[in-house]
Amino acid sequence: MHILLQALMASLLLFANQAIAQSDYPSRPVTIVVPYSTGGTTDIVARILAQALNTATGKSFVVDNKGGASGTIAMGFVANAVPDGYTLLSNEMTQTIVPALFPKLTFSPIRDLTSAGIFAEAPYVLAISSKVPVSNLKEFIAYCKANPGKVNFASGGSGSGPHMAGELLKSVAGIEMTHIPYKGSGPALQDLLSGQVDVLITAAPTVAQHLGSGRIKALAVASNKRVSTLPTVPTSSEAGLAAFVVANWFGLAAPKDTPQKIIDQLNSELVKTLAKPEFKEKLIAAGAEPVNISPADANKFIAAEGNRWGELIRKAGIKADN
Repeated sequence: MHILLQALMASLLLFANQAIAQSDYPSRPVTIVVPYSTGGTTDIVARILAQALNTATGKSFVVDNKGGASGTIAMGFVANAVPDGYTLLSNEMTQTIVPALFPKLTFSPIRDLTSAGIFAEAPYVLAISSKVPVSNLKEFIAYCKANPGKVNFASGGSGSGPHMAGELLKSVAGIEMTHIPYKGSGPALQDLLSGQVDVLITAAPTVAQHLGSGRIKALAVASNKRVSTLPTVPTSSEAGLAAFVVANWFGLAAPKDTPQKIIDQLNSELVKTLAKPEFKEKLIAAGAEPVNISPADANKFIAAEGNRWGELIRKAGIKADN
């Protein structure tokens, strides 16, 4: 009886401590883990958010870069962290790609994380070398069908966003293209600019600054709305291929058992931050469009995207080391 009483008291004390911790959250620095090295779009967007949250809450939100293994090191670190709201993930579309690429992971990048909301996205752009003799998406599709497999597309590596975008275009347009993987988007872009490769489908900021050079052309934005930084480039729907939709997106995620009260508080801060013009301006300058997706809707979206990319990966026979 005495042992049972002690166990009950310990449980009540733990519950009380958790309740107190939640009521004044955050009472110590919050770490936002970025799954890549410094300088990339995900890192830049995460730092913009952390700075805004620091200012808005008067608390400390610190970015910690844990790159490697296609982002799974950072994802696993957060998934296995104490679910108290003090270790968060700067998540993006790779979270929905890696489950099918690495089926033997010791955790689930989707089920073991829960979203606190998605606040920005960067639609992909279909860019081609000016050497390809077409001027719009319909002509490009016709050209690929007339030259099956002769058109090639670059990516930052097997399983990367640009690789998935190329496979998606092949699938929905019914065309054949040859994949040429690079060790990063930088080298892929350089070979596109020099005409060594024909196509690169990547986030708008990667190619936007080069569109006036005459070396590449943008045929479509893979989105249902135009990008503010590329107002003259038509959407995939306007260009005649509505099913070609792909964008990187940016959010915050926490370990799956994080209390809902903390998730709601984080989302509330996201919503308030999104209402500030200076925050929106910084996102747009970084090449990201502000969006506001709730935790519940974000979790549904992430699960659906995991299914979409998983099906495409299996259909195309893509392996992590391809």
